[in-house]
This record gives sequence, C-alpha cells and structure tokens, in this order.
Amino acid sequence: MASTTLQAISLSRPPQATVGASLHALCVAGKNLVVALWHAAASTGRTQARTRFDEAEDVRAFAASIQKTDPGFAMDLFAAADRHERS
Repeated sequence: MASTTLQAISLSRPPQATVGASLHALCVAGKNLVVALWHAAASTGRTQARTRFDEAEDVRAFAASIQKTDPGFAMDLFAAADRHERS
C-alpha cells in the first residue's frame, strides 16, 4: 500500500485595505493638498508686494557698492535697473 503526502505552501497575503483605511488616507491627502495650496497662496502674496521700483533700487544699491572696484559693471547694473523700472 502506497500513500502520498502533499505539503501545501501557503504564502501570506498582504492585508487588504479596508474602507475606513482608504477614507483616512484620502482625508490625509486632502489635508496635505489644502496646506500646500495655503502656503503657495501665502508665499505668492508676499513676492508680489515688491514693485519694479523697489527691485531697481536694490540693483542700484548693489551697483553703488561695487562702483569703486568695478565701474564698468556698476554702470551696466545702473542701466539694467533703469530698463527694468521702465518696462
């Protein structure tokens, strides 16, 4: 008499996500999106507050600080500031 024994290998399956876990992940993703949009809107408002005149004045101040060491480059910066302010 012969007998045969089969050994079954069972691989563990990853747990399936439940509806609650999916909804939690969706809420977390939505919160992260709202926070990112909030920060983007807040940072955009701060950068638009500067005018062309303010930016040109910053370039002119830098040009005045290097005028003694590199007068040619300083003159180019003054001209660039004027063009930036006019456009």
